[in-house]
Amino acid sequence: MLSTVNAGPRLDRLPISSFHRRILWLIGGGMFLDSFDIYLAGGVLGALAKSGWSTMQLNAAFLSSTFIGMLLGAFTASVLGDAQGRKFTYQFNLAIFGFASIAGALAPNMAWLIVCRFFMGLGAEIVVGYGSVGEFIPPSVRDKWSAYLSLITNSALFFSTFLGYLIIPTIGWRAMFAIVCAGAFVIWVIRKKMPESPRWLESKERYATLRPTRSCAPPKPNRRRAAHCRLCPTRRAPLRVPPRSSNS
Repeated sequence: MLSTVNAGPRLDRLPISSFHRRILWLIGGGMFLDSFDIYLAGGVLGALAKSGWSTMQLNAAFLSSTFIGMLLGAFTASVLGDAQGRKFTYQFNLAIFGFASIAGALAPNMAWLIVCRFFMGLGAEIVVGYGSVGEFIPPSVRDKWSAYLSLITNSALFFSTFLGYLIIPTIGWRAMFAIVCAGAFVIWVIRKKMPESPRWLESKERYATLRPTRSCAPPKPNRRRAAHCRLCPTRRAPLRVPPRSSNS
């Protein structure tokens, strides 16, 4: 087995294909839900304060627990991303705030919701997402695709506030957390078949785990055409004898 693979240069030479677009949407979906979960706080806290379920002090504690969790989650995600891999880390993060979201939707009181919100912040999907996309996308278009990922992530602000406007007055604030939970587990299942970053695998010398993606795999030979070529008789050109010169 070869001791080196040079995955980075190979990935950098790949043309943009459906494989890259799939990577973008799978990672972007998790980052979208992470941002959606952050931005829903405004509408939820307004409804909680209006109903008397929370106070201004408890709302402040809710926001503080969110960002404390995000701070610790960012540090943890950076360590896990280098130690256990990109795929493991963002799947782990997605599962954390998925379970925390359903627990928040079922919270019996505000204190329980604040604790759940802390664990929602631990799911630092954004920390690993940008780095993972950058490791798959060729450098010639990496800035453009990072902008695409940022657009997907930040569009959650519009969808979170718009859905909150429609759902919170009619169904209630708990439905917002249920939406995040359902979306998180759908994306978690879809991303199970997503490949690990070849650059990370090579940095850990896990060469046996490296496998070619569809976009860089060599084309399969056309067996029918090959068999046809073997069966077809080859035409040999007639042997031409040069004419003798008259002097000989």
